[in-house]
Amino acid sequence: MGEHPPIAPAAPLTLAEAAAQVLSEQTRVLRKLGRRVRRGRDPEDVHQMRVATRRLRAALRMLRGQLVVDPRVRRSLRWLAGHLGRVRDDDVILALLGTHVPKASGAEGRRLVALVASLARARAKARRRLRGALDRPRYRRLVRRLARTASAPAVAGDPDRLAARALTDATLRLARDAEREQAMVDPSPSPEALHRLRIAFKRLRYVLDFHAATGGPAYDVERELARSMQDVLGAVHDHDLLMGWLVAGAGPFAGPWPVLGARLQRNRATLYRKFLRLRREWRERTRGSPSVATLEEPRFVHLEPRSVTLRLVTGGKHVASTMIS
Repeated sequence: MGEHPPIAPAAPLTLAEAAAQVLSEQTRVLRKLGRRVRRGRDPEDVHQMRVATRRLRAALRMLRGQLVVDPRVRRSLRWLAGHLGRVRDDDVILALLGTHVPKASGAEGRRLVALVASLARARAKARRRLRGALDRPRYRRLVRRLARTASAPAVAGDPDRLAARALTDATLRLARDAEREQAMVDPSPSPEALHRLRIAFKRLRYVLDFHAATGGPAYDVERELARSMQDVLGAVHDHDLLMGWLVAGAGPFAGPWPVLGARLQRNRATLYRKFLRLRREWRERTRGSPSVATLEEPRFVHLEPRSVTLRLVTGGKHVASTMIS
């Protein structure tokens, strides 16, 4: 038997090719989930459709100034995200409250059941508005425009610019943005600071996902950490939001909630401890070993799309490089 010929590494993607890949995949997901949301009532479909909308917006934000996009696409994505967000927020709060309903008793328990019923009615109304939005011509035009953009992306400047360079630049910039957030250094960050940090890690996580999808294995550890940080900060935000509504006591939230409030505080404390652990892991990972401890920029181990060079990237500079077979 003869030897198999060596498999040549895949050619690195240009920015136009990477844009086409990311936009076409997310547009396909958006279209599929739009059909599912129209037909069904599964909260996960709404969540995943919202994620696809966020990924599309993140990609267009990252490529601003490099990709020519009809401004109506951005406006319509923001409009769609608003409808999806209202339903998803209700789903999240109802799920959070639902875990406490079986444990409720007495007058507070009865008010909790009434609160859940009131929020369920509001969610049903938001779902009807969402389905109406998905039936509107504006939504159909949005999907068509996204598909056209994905099929033939118009890149401003050099059409042959490598996606890996653009995505690496975006990754380092967003990592620096996250590192500079108050919640990364403050020993007791406010809910507002934690919310801003969640947004920073969400944007970083999406770019890391794009990098992995278009350039092969890249930043795998940082990508997982960013996802975990986004998830735990999202859960902290949900608790802060609900506890704020309970304290304000407006509408169906009126009345004292000593038992529910105490439970939410305990859950939030557990989530906050997990955030502190992830923050410590992120600092250790990005600030590196003692040999690079004096560097101010985040440290990432990056596997090039060419699959031959493993390099240490810090601030866009090569600190170390070695070939791998």
